This record gives sequence, structure tokens and C-alpha cells, in this order.
Amino acid sequence: MTSTRRPITSPRMRTPLAACALACAVLAPTAHAQWLQARDQNPFALATGLPLPPAAPSAGWQLDATFHVANTELAQQRGDSALVFDAEARETRVAFTRAFDERWSLRVSLGHVAIGDGVFDGAISDFHRAFGFDNGDRDRLGTQAPFVEVRDGDRVLRTLTRGRSGAGPTLVDLTRRWDLGETTVGITLGTKLASGSRAGLADSGSHDVSASGFVEHALGERWTVAARAGVLYQSDNTLLKDRAREVVPFAGASIGYRLGERWRAIVQADAHAELYRDLPGLFGAANLLSFGLSRQSDRHGTFFMTLAEDVPRLRTTDVVLQLGWRLHGGR
Repeated sequence: MTSTRRPITSPRMRTPLAACALACAVLAPTAHAQWLQARDQNPFALATGLPLPPAAPSAGWQLDATFHVANTELAQQRGDSALVFDAEARETRVAFTRAFDERWSLRVSLGHVAIGDGVFDGAISDFHRAFGFDNGDRDRLGTQAPFVEVRDGDRVLRTLTRGRSGAGPTLVDLTRRWDLGETTVGITLGTKLASGSRAGLADSGSHDVSASGFVEHALGERWTVAARAGVLYQSDNTLLKDRAREVVPFAGASIGYRLGERWRAIVQADAHAELYRDLPGLFGAANLLSFGLSRQSDRHGTFFMTLAEDVPRLRTTDVVLQLGWRLHGGR
């Protein structure tokens, strides 16, 4: 009679084996980039259907909660049109992503937008002076924040003279991924529902759609690079009505570097073409350059902190601070 003996693993052996397995999982190259959940924080862009960067769960679900503070003070003119913008926009957004398998995922994102005076005016002025930027000083316009006015000659196209807050647009997107080893490619179809408040600048009042493609690639164990490009179609933007462009291309790129088992540094650019025609620079083509740090926690998900600037300057909101939290489950 032959007996089969099962290997015995003592409790002392399980801990190092589990730690080894966890380390291998963390250090293994992955093509899934850790995109920052960044959008142009210019309220006239936030109100549209410009989509978030791709979500990356390979199974189960993912919850993203982000808080943005964007501070801007500028006066611009283009032909007969003029803009005065002295306000701080604060966006809170929660996105829930459900991955049906390693290929398909669906995301629903809800937001809240508040526009008020500049809480960070002093800190931003000091930051700009430290780097010698000539557009950094606040309180130069002689306005009482919040103050937003868009004019075309003698005609006022849009104005805001007191703080407003309300629900932002609802964003929904469906993503299909193809895993090619160290490279992942995918497509995303998105829509924006006009579910937000129209009392201020929180929602454009239009139902928009978008389509985009992306590629993500792992360079060894530490680096990831990613890029995306797509197009937004605006159906009936009521913020500035006939000035809104129907078709708006957008693009983005991200570079990530793993600093250790838990820390990661991310540099990301998110750009779009002109959203509104024949208006000053804030309504034209823009790019937001973000510098982010993330820290992964076993029990509490991943925390993000990001500082972003407009590059080239005076094209969108001046300084953006982002705090974020991401939680995975159901793997």
C-alpha cells in the first residue's frame, strides 16, 4: 500500500513565502499605467464632456475620489472679445469603475463644482515670485472675487459675480482593452449627461459624446509610459452657445516611475484643442502639466497628491492642486 504524504508548511514558513509572493507581484512589469484622474479645471472646460483618462482595473471594481482646487486671475482680449477671470474653482468628483473581466470595464463619474474667491491667493503669489513668473501676483485686476465676465464688444456673453456651487456633469464611459504582454491597447467610448446645475458654470447643458484610443507600455520593472488621443463632440453647449465648437480633439501622455514598493512618481500632460471660437486664450487650446506622487497602502488603497500648471501659460487655470484616493476590490 502506497501512501502519499502532503508537504507540511509551518506557520513560520508561510510568512516569508507570502512576502516573497507579494514582492514578486509588486515588482512584476505591468502595462497598466497609473493615470492621474486629471481634467482641465477651467470651469468652461469642466462643464463639457472632456473625458477622464482611462481607468485601469483588470478585474473587480475601482473607486476614485478626487478633489481639485484651481486658482486663476487674468484679463485677456482677442479682437472685440474680452475676458476677466478672478475666481477659484473647486471640483469634487467620485468615479466608480466595474471591470466585467480583463477586457471590458464601465465607469460612472459624478461631480460637484464650487466657484468662489481665492483661498490660496497668497500662497500662489509666493510660488510664482519664487520662480520669477510675471503673471503670479494676485489682486492686480481690481475685482472682487469671484468675478467672471466674457464680453463681445458691448455684449455680455457670460457673467458671474458671486459664489456658486452645484452638481457637475455625469460622465459615463465603456472601455475595451487588449493585453499584449508588456503593452496594453484599448478604446474608450464616453458620454456626458447634462445632469449638473446650470445656475453657475457647473454644466454646459449639452449631451456630449467622445471616442478615444490609448496605449500603455511597461519599460522594465519601474517605468511605465502611456498615451491617449480622441475626439469630443459637443451637441448644444449653452454656456457660450454659438461660440462652442462641435468637434474638439484631445490627447494625453503619462510617464510613471516606481520609487519603491509603495511610492510612484507620475508626470502627465492633458491637452485639448480649442473649445470655443473667436474668444480669448482661456477658451482656446490648452494643456495641463501635472506632477503627482502616489502611495499604495494595503488596507486603505492608493493616495495621490498632484500639483499642476498651465503649459503654455495663460491657456487654462493657473495652478491646480489635486488630492485623490483610489480603492480596488473584488479581485
